[in-house]
Amino acid sequence: MNSKPSSVYNGFVSALLAYFIWGLLPIYWKNLGFIPSWELIAWRVAGCGVFAWIIIFFRRRIVLKSLINLRLFLRIIVASLLIGLNWILYIWAVSTDHILEASLAYYINPLINVILGIIFFSEKLGKIRFAALLLALIGIIIMTLAGGTFPWISIILALTFGLYGMVTKGFPSEIDSIEVLAWEMVVLSPLALIYLIFLGYHESWHLISQGTATTIMLSLAGIVTLIPLWLFGVAARKLPLGVLGFLQYITPTFMLILDVFVYKEPFNLYKGVAFIFILTALSLYSSTLIIKSGRRTQET
Repeated sequence: MNSKPSSVYNGFVSALLAYFIWGLLPIYWKNLGFIPSWELIAWRVAGCGVFAWIIIFFRRRIVLKSLINLRLFLRIIVASLLIGLNWILYIWAVSTDHILEASLAYYINPLINVILGIIFFSEKLGKIRFAALLLALIGIIIMTLAGGTFPWISIILALTFGLYGMVTKGFPSEIDSIEVLAWEMVVLSPLALIYLIFLGYHESWHLISQGTATTIMLSLAGIVTLIPLWLFGVAARKLPLGVLGFLQYITPTFMLILDVFVYKEPFNLYKGVAFIFILTALSLYSSTLIIKSGRRTQET
């Protein structure tokens, strides 16, 4: 009996759920927008670390031989700092009405990955990917000229997540996404917990002072961070790269719809034209992933 169709189906469903949750999470963080960004990210990091380690404890895989490696652990430290910076900027962007810039980052991220691949892994660009990068660059220039400022939020979000993916690339196969995240939280969680204890000591945290709904949402901040990451990890192991890369555009599309139609952030003609250039670039880029994935499938 061939279990491959079932495995692909499970990966497809996991990817859809992960990207759907990520696309709707701005609603969650927006409703907590009255809480200072540093406190909100601290609850997210601390909660994520706690729940990740609970999962690992029950799986009885607390220490793997693959982790007894100084070089690997240094990479985990760098990865934790990158993902921490990405989360801080993302929470700040959502809470300060910059959801549009956050969604643009998700569109730009695949193209950042191309650039990083060229610089650090000597990957070949190719005509189609070169055209995609050129179109994306034109889109960014148009958005810069229209807004009068460089879209630094989008670039930094895309760059930090791209570098995070590059640093974690090649981790031993027996270390899954939950375990990587848990060890990253070993670096970040103590800082978050110290900060929360400091706020609690000075009676300035918002866990129990803003009503039951806020208490519940802050308590669940770690879980809503962990679940889509876990689903994405499942999907990444079961789906071809081309399919996974194409499905990832669900997240920024949801964010864009929320931003324009729910939160009414201005979306003028220039931004529309800029997004058309960037979406066209992504279509070209996605075509190369799908072709590459198809070739690998035929070879196997």
